[in-house]
Formats: sequence, structure tokens, C-alpha cells
Amino acid sequence: MKHVKYIPARGKGTGFILMCAACAAGVAIGSLPVISTAGADSPWLHQYFSPTLCGGTVFSIFTRTLLSSVIFLAAAFLAGAFAFGQTVGTALLVFRGAGIGVSVSAVYAAGGLRALPAVAVLILPFALAELLIAVIAVREVIRSSNSLLSFMASGGKRSSERSSFRLYCARFAVLALISFIISLAVPLTSYVFGGLL
Repeated sequence: MKHVKYIPARGKGTGFILMCAACAAGVAIGSLPVISTAGADSPWLHQYFSPTLCGGTVFSIFTRTLLSSVIFLAAAFLAGAFAFGQTVGTALLVFRGAGIGVSVSAVYAAGGLRALPAVAVLILPFALAELLIAVIAVREVIRSSNSLLSFMASGGKRSSERSSFRLYCARFAVLALISFIISLAVPLTSYVFGGLL
């Protein structure tokens, strides 16, 4: 009788590193002059990461920042409902990173190096928080998609899918709540430090 040797899983953080790499690739793509120039005029590309691209009022900054987060989370949530949503989730991370690249490039294009304090205070903290939410959301997408794929491969013999879906919904609800809080903080910070822009 042959002995089966189980190799313990190594590199638990590998997935996290790969997701961060996808975000970084998106930031690099969004920073390219061709894309950043075109993206500064397109809400679908800059995703309202910069308060200057949101409009002049506190309310418009809040609503547009929140809308951007909700659209991303909705797209991620739907991707997790499919067995092959992993690819879509990764593409969403690249897309989210590109929004940051475009937004930061637009601010630098308008103010040069004098815009560095504005980027450091008004964009980067919230952009990093949103990227963390994006990575957590995509991690859930990958888990859900893998679970669905396993469910299909086993011929539908698993009975815990309903509770897994409830947990999936609850996690996205928490992410949406955190995004709401971040969207509240962005206009307040812009109001206090608006002189930096």
C-alpha cells in the first residue's frame, strides 16, 4: 500500500501579495501619460479618487466617492456569484489601481511637485484604504468562486452553500459600511485641508 504524503500549504500570504501586485500594476497603468491624460476626463477611469475630480461641494465629493465604491463592490459581489469569477476579480483590482494612478497623475499634472502635500493628505490615505477594501472583496470573490467550482465538481453534494452565501453577503455588507465611513471622511478632510490643492 502506497503512503500518501501531505505537503503543508506554504506561503499563505502569496495570494495577498499577488492581489497587491495586481493593484500596483493598475496604478502603473493609470500613471501612463496616454491613459492619465484621457482618464482625467472620464469618471469611469479616475473613479473619483481625487477630490478635485469630484466637484466643488462637500456633498458632491461624498456622493461620488461613495458611488465609486458601491459600483466596485457590486461588481465584485456579482463576480463572486460565478464559478470563474477569479479572473474578473483580478481585473477589478487592476482597474481600481488604475483609478488611483489616473487621479494622482491628474493632480500632479495640474500642480507639479507643489501638489505632493495634497496627494499625501487628500488622496493616498483614502486610496490605500479603498485598495485594502478592494483586496478583501476580491479575496471573498476568489473564495466564493472556488467554492462554487468545487460544488459543481462534486455534483452538488455540499449542503452548506446557503450559509456560505449568507456569510458572503454579510462580509460585503461590512465592506460597504466601511466604504460609507471612508466616503464621509473624504469630504471632511477635503474641507479641512482644501488649501493644499
